[in-house]
Amino acid sequence: MQPIAMYERAVEPTIRALPGGLKNRSRRADFTQPRVALMVQRAFIYNPCRRNKRRWGPMNHPILCALLALIVLASMALHCADRALAQPINSATLIEGAKKEGELVIYGTTDLRQATILNEKFRQKYPFIDVKLNRLTSDNMYPRVIAETRSGKFLSDVLQNNTLGMYFLKRGKFLAHYVSSEDRFYPNDFKDHGYWITSSTNVHVIGYNTRAIARDKLPKKWEDLLNPAWKGRMLVSPREQWFAWVLQIMGKENGLNYMRALAKQNIAIRRETTAMRAQLVTAGESDLDVDSTYSVLTPLIRNGAPVSWTTLGPTLVVPVGHGVSARAPHPNAAKLFIDFVLSREGQRVVLASDRNSARADLAQEQGAIKDVKLIPLDPSQGDNMEFYARQAQEIFGK
Repeated sequence: MQPIAMYERAVEPTIRALPGGLKNRSRRADFTQPRVALMVQRAFIYNPCRRNKRRWGPMNHPILCALLALIVLASMALHCADRALAQPINSATLIEGAKKEGELVIYGTTDLRQATILNEKFRQKYPFIDVKLNRLTSDNMYPRVIAETRSGKFLSDVLQNNTLGMYFLKRGKFLAHYVSSEDRFYPNDFKDHGYWITSSTNVHVIGYNTRAIARDKLPKKWEDLLNPAWKGRMLVSPREQWFAWVLQIMGKENGLNYMRALAKQNIAIRRETTAMRAQLVTAGESDLDVDSTYSVLTPLIRNGAPVSWTTLGPTLVVPVGHGVSARAPHPNAAKLFIDFVLSREGQRVVLASDRNSARADLAQEQGAIKDVKLIPLDPSQGDNMEFYARQAQEIFGK
């Protein structure tokens, strides 16, 4: 038997004993964990080889022995490195560093009112840091960061964008690795561990005119919108994010078929902002907006406008995240700001601004939205946005 075949035969019982059984054979991550590497090592050394009825181990084959040693050492090094990176930095250390830096530059897409309040609260807590906000759109942040990087300018400390924007920033290596001390309060679906965490969420709902639609007549599921009763009564802005999410939950073919059927409902296509579309529904120009948001409708409802919201089962939520810029000129101030935004204090500012929080221990403070089943947009959908834009154009036109 060849040495490699002997190795595979020796470790197979160990692999079978691992979670997932033989499926783990092709998973590199399992073999970079010290515990697994040690199990493999033991199985390899002590498993008997039946050839010639004598025991066989790597000590009889120096090359394999050296290779195994390298695997074990490499896995231990990776494990130690991961632990080191995962350790939150002491806040006192960050404060001392931030005092020397004295400045913080944020590139963000957040609503100006929310950003202003959040930044002011941060200044009150850390008066030695001068906060500067550079507001950008979700679409032009990435080109801006690329252009600055290519010209050798590293101006931003904190980058804030929606989940797709953060996905591309991380992929472009524009985000530094930083694990916030608040990381443990956020579910895995709302962070890319060590690179960005959701600082607020944008919950997409169905907005409707309360004078035109009684509560008991509302649609209950997505398929209900295809009922002839809704023909000519709806509007939508078929943006790529919403389109991508519908295909995410329904599957590609079912989702495309659904969109084609929806387009036949004489649905009005409006490219205005969500706030403008909410005003159209409030004014009675349309009975229902298929893709409105909780944050836009909540203040209108509070002010007595004839508008409200409902959901159709699974509901789209678009995370908005913060991350430290990879070449931040003021890294300590940046990390201090990230920790503040993600803290209970910072997240209560978010909630007071009619946005929602992904922080687990604030779940009961989310208002009426707390009982809604939220499904976040998969960030990797960003790789297919051109396809979604093209399909939306072909199906809905305009």
